Amino acid sequence: MTIRTDEDPLSPPSAAEQAGEWDARLRAPDCTDDDRASFAAWCDADATHREAFERLQTIVATLRHERGRADVRALRDEALRNVQHRRRRFWARTWTRAAAVGFIALTIGMVLWKRPADEWLSRVDTYSTGIGQRSTLMLEDGSSVELNAQSRINVRFSRSQRHVQLAEGQVLFNVAKNQRRPFVVDAGNRRIVAVGTQFDVRLDIRSVQVTLIEGKVRVGQGASGGAAVAKDDEIELLPGRQFVALLPAPALGNHRESPGGAGMMTSPPFVRDIDVANVTGWREGRIFLNDVPLDEAVEEMNKHSAVQIRIEGAALAGIHVNGMFKAGGQESFVAALEDYFPISARRRSDHEIVLTPR
Repeated sequence: MTIRTDEDPLSPPSAAEQAGEWDARLRAPDCTDDDRASFAAWCDADATHREAFERLQTIVATLRHERGRADVRALRDEALRNVQHRRRRFWARTWTRAAAVGFIALTIGMVLWKRPADEWLSRVDTYSTGIGQRSTLMLEDGSSVELNAQSRINVRFSRSQRHVQLAEGQVLFNVAKNQRRPFVVDAGNRRIVAVGTQFDVRLDIRSVQVTLIEGKVRVGQGASGGAAVAKDDEIELLPGRQFVALLPAPALGNHRESPGGAGMMTSPPFVRDIDVANVTGWREGRIFLNDVPLDEAVEEMNKHSAVQIRIEGAALAGIHVNGMFKAGGQESFVAALEDYFPISARRRSDHEIVLTPR
């Protein structure tokens, strides 16, 4: 194997170097949909591109899991020394070159560890957000995942399948195309299967909602333990449409642990036209409420602020809310309620607002 040095800085970058550049671009906070489309085109242009990117992501995931090992720390230190040595020249390309060197060194390291690849891929990684938090992360296949506030996913990749379990909350998926490895999302007792597409999934105590933005997905009946979905039970969703499966409230237990739990029965699902911009408005910090019961509206607003709104009085149960509100804008939300409904709002503390009938 020939490794190029700074003597030929203008030579075309290798697939490994390009993979490093794409990894940095896709993880950047200002990454755009156009960037993701360009990345998908780069992957489709040459099979070695996708293979290089997936190898890099597998190694990154492995290092994240094993970063406490002494040999991993040594490899990291060597990569940093390479960076410092090259910093004086060709600054714009230094990080990519260092990533390539690290890529080769780490590949050798993985061989020396003599661990089967499937052992790494069988690991489950959990990602979550809290109140008022949103997060975007890159998966090892180049897919991106955006988590709304109070959301949690479990990710398990194998050689044959990319699997994500949505435990709670709302997530938008930008799936990298790979016909050989379907992208499967389990949410409640529903299973969504995609190859390369963009879709939003929301799971709460009341329903599972799947909104297709672009591409194509299949939605079917899921099962505990990850059982396959029969083709006859699947619904193929089109862009601009939303699949909804209503869930009854559990008789016992904390509802945050209950979506899709064992023994839960669903009402017949349905598909409807939807305004995609409203469904995904949370990405820009906007909350759209369309004829939503007051308790659900308050629950949604509370996901985005340390200031929690509480409802006191059964008389408010019949109120339904419409409108667009800023995520975290608790004061403006309760002010609107007071203007349009017989509601009084008072501060009980710095972190609590109480709604009562007026």
